[in-house]
Amino acid sequence: MFKSENYYHTDYLGEAGVTETCLYSLFNLLQTHADLSYALLLTNNQSHAFIIKDKSNSYYIIRSGFTSGYPGEGPKGLAKALTILNKHQIETEEIVVTLKLMSKLNNSSLSDNDIDFIFKEKIIRPIRLYDYVYPFEHAITKTSNLKRYYPLELPYSIIDDRIFDLALLFKQDPDSALTKAYKRLEDIIRLRTGVNEHSTKLFAQVFQGENALLTWDVPDTAEIKGRINLFTGSYMAFRNARAHREKDENLVHQYREFLLINELYLLESEAKPT
Repeated sequence: MFKSENYYHTDYLGEAGVTETCLYSLFNLLQTHADLSYALLLTNNQSHAFIIKDKSNSYYIIRSGFTSGYPGEGPKGLAKALTILNKHQIETEEIVVTLKLMSKLNNSSLSDNDIDFIFKEKIIRPIRLYDYVYPFEHAITKTSNLKRYYPLELPYSIIDDRIFDLALLFKQDPDSALTKAYKRLEDIIRLRTGVNEHSTKLFAQVFQGENALLTWDVPDTAEIKGRINLFTGSYMAFRNARAHREKDENLVHQYREFLLINELYLLESEAKPT
């Protein structure tokens, strides 16, 4: 039956002819949507786009920023896109579309009927997706640069409420956010226990030995020891260096460190008075 209105949920991503924007859009989609289930590579001559479906039948359309048939950024971008879809275990197949349909896609004007038509088109056999990847396979594998396309964000859903403000500050001033997080954790433990020590001495007095003030309700004492070592080890490895000298670090290291501190906050919240 002919549908006169559009009911499908569709998001158009990337810019036609601009490979980098399409790659960043694809990686952001993969990072933020766990229920993507199927991808179609839409091919018109040497121009390529993607339409990706999730389990609730929403459609995410990556405009034709990908090309093939020559050595360049467009074909290399297509190889990267196909590689990352495979890594995420998203089934991907290819169809041929007309120039008119590709133009409608790039202009964000696909109708529900167009989308239905696309998903009824004959899949290209034999599969030739690997042919797009092969010329660039060594370069993609060797450089391991695919990770740079993922959005670098803190997972707010698991951030302890007591440092959520610092997670927001982290965007503008990572070093300040990290330094404050370390100090705040010590303040919280001192206030909770009345112990007036600092850093590893504080953790040793609060968590270790027969006179420990806080502990965890776990069946294995080795688990308790391991958690204590996380506190002391984290401060020895990261906090002390940050407090006493200017660290040579990159943003990825800072993200990792913030998540490590966050784990200490979560462990502290789970600790019970003895």
